[in-house]
Amino acid sequence: MSAGNNSKLTDAERQKLFAHMFGKLLSAELARREAAADMKAIKKLSATYDKSFTAQKFDHFLKLHFGEDDQKPVDRLKSDRENLEWAGIIAQTSKGDLLAQVDRVDGEQLIQGKGYLAGLLKAPRVSGYDAGSSDDKLWLESYDAGAAEADVGIPDILARVQAAASKEEPSPPAGIDPFSDEE
Repeated sequence: MSAGNNSKLTDAERQKLFAHMFGKLLSAELARREAAADMKAIKKLSATYDKSFTAQKFDHFLKLHFGEDDQKPVDRLKSDRENLEWAGIIAQTSKGDLLAQVDRVDGEQLIQGKGYLAGLLKAPRVSGYDAGSSDDKLWLESYDAGAAEADVGIPDILARVQAAASKEEPSPPAGIDPFSDEE
């Protein structure tokens, strides 16, 4: 039977097939809604740790994380910066150079940054560079440093932030602790 050709099905069979497919869709939709609620709770909890951890900041970082074209966010930043310059909110950069007022990272620093972040996130330990190459080794070293920080540093930071919060204000809202191993 070709795709979409249901002429051989009776109305009762079509209804059963539709119900079957709707069940799959319903299951996926319920999982999506649960994940959306989890993300909202994580963002709300994060803001109790640091007020600069806004939902918009996380949404932006998610777009960066899943983006395939690193140039698009740079172009967006350049456009945003130009708007701020035109509005007189910030000083104009020399010759329109987006990065004129900040230090640029070199290739090694970029590899280190990506490896370190992957380690912090406990992402798979695969660099994407040619195995055994100097870039691969640099990424893996940076990954290991990030993973070690995730194992040791983050629990310490969380404990200090939570201790400070319990002395200053009511406990954070009920929700999901993104650093918990419990599910």
